[in-house]
Amino acid sequence: MAFLNLEHSARAYYADLVFYGAASMGLSLWLAWAVPPGQRLLGVLLFALGALIWTLLEYLLHRFVLHGFDPFRRWHQMHHDRPAARICSPTVISASAFGLLVLLPSLAWLPTWQGLPLAAGVLSGLFVYSLAHHALHHHRPQRPWVRRYKLWHASHHLPGQHHRFGVTTFFWDGVWGTAGPALGPLKRQPCATTSRSAPADASKTSHQGPSP
Repeated sequence: MAFLNLEHSARAYYADLVFYGAASMGLSLWLAWAVPPGQRLLGVLLFALGALIWTLLEYLLHRFVLHGFDPFRRWHQMHHDRPAARICSPTVISASAFGLLVLLPSLAWLPTWQGLPLAAGVLSGLFVYSLAHHALHHHRPQRPWVRRYKLWHASHHLPGQHHRFGVTTFFWDGVWGTAGPALGPLKRQPCATTSRSAPADASKTSHQGPSP
């Protein structure tokens, strides 16, 4: 069944991003309108807590599940071997996991107007993770801090690397001692020449991205 494949077509891959973007923003906007006025501050705090919880879940899942045991380790190795390929969890699997492991427990343990903001925060964190991970593997950044961010994640893909599991934040790597050795200096970006005698070279270098 194609919708369960780990390697996605371009249409399925971008549909996944659109689905989580629409779901997270739609739920957040609806909650901003529907939460009773007396509970809105608490709702905002729970939303922020949910986003923070996502960063910890992301780290734990990446380190102890995707790098921990099969079949998840074997599936994740496909992404390490071909980082530019559109390999990710099928939407139906990730959405089902979110519903069973986040949404339902939140509503079971908390009142509706507290459980929903908490779950919405986790879902928004998942969407931000998806965007960040996509950008790390499919875009060539120019800003130095973004290039260092890309270099951080690229070093995680090196063979035998067991550090730098965080994607949306480096915080938990620092807490758990998996930040790894300090990164080296960034390579200087080649600057586009303004010489009229080499317009072709200027065009080529102006689009050249870093080599993490």
